[in-house]
This record gives sequence, structure tokens and C-alpha cells, in this order.
Amino acid sequence: MRPPFFKRFFLVFALCIFTLSAYGKMKIITAVNDAWPPYVTRDNARPGFSVEVVTAALHTQGYDIEFLLFPWARGLHEVRNARIDLITTTWYTDARSEYLVYSDPYFATNIDIMMRKDTIFDYSGPKSLTGKRIASVRDYGYDQWFLDAEYFQRVETTSLMSSLQMLAADRIDIAIGNRFVMLQELKPLNLDADDFHFSPTPMIKKHIHVTAAKANPNASKYIQAFNRGLEIIKQNGTFDDLKKKYGLILPDDTTAE
Repeated sequence: MRPPFFKRFFLVFALCIFTLSAYGKMKIITAVNDAWPPYVTRDNARPGFSVEVVTAALHTQGYDIEFLLFPWARGLHEVRNARIDLITTTWYTDARSEYLVYSDPYFATNIDIMMRKDTIFDYSGPKSLTGKRIASVRDYGYDQWFLDAEYFQRVETTSLMSSLQMLAADRIDIAIGNRFVMLQELKPLNLDADDFHFSPTPMIKKHIHVTAAKANPNASKYIQAFNRGLEIIKQNGTFDDLKKKYGLILPDDTTAE
């Protein structure tokens, strides 16, 4: 008969082997995004709605996610060249669809118009932007009419934070982006939200997707895994819980707007 020590040793050893085996089955996927709070944040304890949605969905499919925070243009470049697997929040454009594989849409977002509080402007269509100086972030997924228009001045920036700094300094008339994100991005810049306001009418209506590069041999597999996992976390209540956690009340289905 073996002494109790050996029984305890065997049980601990077996548990370690089981745990290591379980973790070994989880495949690692890399994902990137610019900070885009409340969807993607710099806070490890509260990483953002999109980060948690992607993590939860892919975890149901046997994947763990390693997230990286890069400026948008750099992150897109790294994914496009298959050095990083996924972008967590991507707007659809025809141009991007040539080199990215898109997931099902998982949340509705708008591109809103932010102004200084001394500016009165209500967007009523593309021509209402005539003569405006408008900051746009390089490689964001704006509609083609916005990129081609010549009746306003489009000032390209490298990040939404740069656009907001220019707006505060009166170097532009309008910054455009998601309302929730812009309000969050004012905080690290020490800018007061009361100094700005939004047009009642959004400029563009969008939905966000997870994307992978067609150059990545696993792109379709990862995107299909996310789609399957997304349905699971919608059915089990995780998705709704995350919406409440981050205070997001926008519709999340493609027919809602």
C-alpha cells in the first residue's frame, strides 16, 4: 500500500497535467485596435465592450485572444499584411472588402459631428458641409462621397485624439466619429465635454465588424468562429450583459437603423 504522500502527489500531478492540457487546447489569436472607448479602452480591468465581446465569442470556440493597442492606420497595416490576426472594430467599405474578410455585424454605430459649443450647425446632408474644415482619421471607413467631396476641406489626422485636439484649438470646424468614443477620448486630453456639442443628425450610419486579412490563411476560420461564438453569447445573455456594463443603448442588429 502506498503512503498517503504518494496519493496526494499523484492527485496534484494529475491535476496539473489536466490543467496544462486544457490550456494547451486553447489557440491564441492576436487582435488589434486603436483605443476607441467604450468599445476598446486602455484600462486592463475594463478593456471595452468590443474587446469583451470578441473575447467571449471566440472563447466559446477554443481561442484565447492577445490584444494589442496600435494607432488605427498601423493596426490596419499589420492586419492587412497578416502579422496580426484580427481587428476588433471595423466599419465596412468596398475598398476594404478587397483585402479584408468581414464578420457578421455585431453592433450599430454612427459617425457623429462634434463642434465647439459656440458653433451652431445641424447636418442636413452632404452639401450642408460646404466650406467646413473637417478632421478625418487616416484609413477610417468613411463613405466614398465623403472621401471624394471637394466642397469642404478634409484635414487628415492619425487618430481621433488628434482630431479632437485640433477642434479644441480652433484649427478645424468639425471632428467626426462615434459620439460615445469622442466623449471618452476628451478625458485623457483634459478637455471638458461641456465645451462641445453634437449635430442632432449623424453624418453616417454604420455597423462594426471583426475583420481578418485575406492574406491570412486562417482568416475565414477565425471569422466563422467569431460568428458562431457571437450567436452563443447572444443566446446565453452575455452580449446583453456587456451592453449594460458599458452603457451602450444603440441597436445591435442590422435592421434597427
